[in-house]
Amino acid sequence: MISYCIAVYRPTYARLLIDDLVEKTSAPCEILVWLNVADAAFDADIAAWTARGVPLRVIGRTPENIGMQAYRQLFRAARYPLITQIDDDVVCVSRGIAERADRLFRRHASVRQLVADVWQDEHTTGARPTLDQYRPFDAAAGLYSGPVDGWFSIYHRSILPLLLALPQVPYYPIGAAVRARLAQRRQHGLLDRGMQVFHVIGPAYADAFGMLDFEIAKYRRLGRHDIAAWYEGWPRGGSLAERVGEIRRSVGARADMPA
Repeated sequence: MISYCIAVYRPTYARLLIDDLVEKTSAPCEILVWLNVADAAFDADIAAWTARGVPLRVIGRTPENIGMQAYRQLFRAARYPLITQIDDDVVCVSRGIAERADRLFRRHASVRQLVADVWQDEHTTGARPTLDQYRPFDAAAGLYSGPVDGWFSIYHRSILPLLLALPQVPYYPIGAAVRARLAQRRQHGLLDRGMQVFHVIGPAYADAFGMLDFEIAKYRRLGRHDIAAWYEGWPRGGSLAERVGEIRRSVGARADMPA
C-alpha cells in the first residue's frame, strides 16, 4: 500500500525513523533509501533489517551529498499507490498512517497530497507554521489548507509524473512545490492533523540527540549563518531525554482520527 522514500544523510536519525516505521506500519509497505553518506555502522543496520525480513531496499548511494536530487530515483522506484517523502530527521510517526491516507484519498478525489502534522512545543515548531496560517478544508476529518512541505508528505501515485518533473537541485522544497502545482490543476495538497510525526527541528532537540555539531556544520555549508549562530549559542547538555521519551510515546499512541 505505501512506499516510504528516505534520502539518508543523518544515520543517527534515520535508524530511529526506520525502526519506528517497521513498528508502526500495519499495511503492506516498502522502505526505499538513498544513501547520501558513507557510514559502515548504518550499512550494518541495513543488513540486519533485511536479514529480519524488513522490506527495505537501497536504491542508490553517492559519495557526496546530492540532497533532494535523490528523491527522483526513489519516487521512480516506488511500487505502491502511496508514495511518501520523508525527511531523515523525522524520528517518530503515528500509527495507521497508510490506512488513513488511503481512506482520505478515496473520499476526496481532488486531494493528491497529505502532509502529516508535527509535534510542537516550546522547543520546536517541527517546521510547521502556526495554525492561523491554515483554513479548514474538511475540519471534521482534520484536513487544512495552508503551507506544507516534505517533512512527511504522502503523494497519490496518480501524480507521479508531476513528481518526476520537478527541478533536480540539491536543496528544493519538494512538498511545497507539489502543493503549488496541484493548485494550478485545481487539486489539493493539505495538512492532515489526524496523523502526526516528531520532526527534529531546533537546537534543543538537536542537542538531545547528539546532533548539534552536525547541524551547525550543515547550516554553515548552506550559507545559513544566522541559523548556525543560533545553534552555536545554544547551551549544551540540556536534560531533554525524558521529554523525548514522552514525545515518542505520545506520537506513537496517537489515535487515528476518523476520516
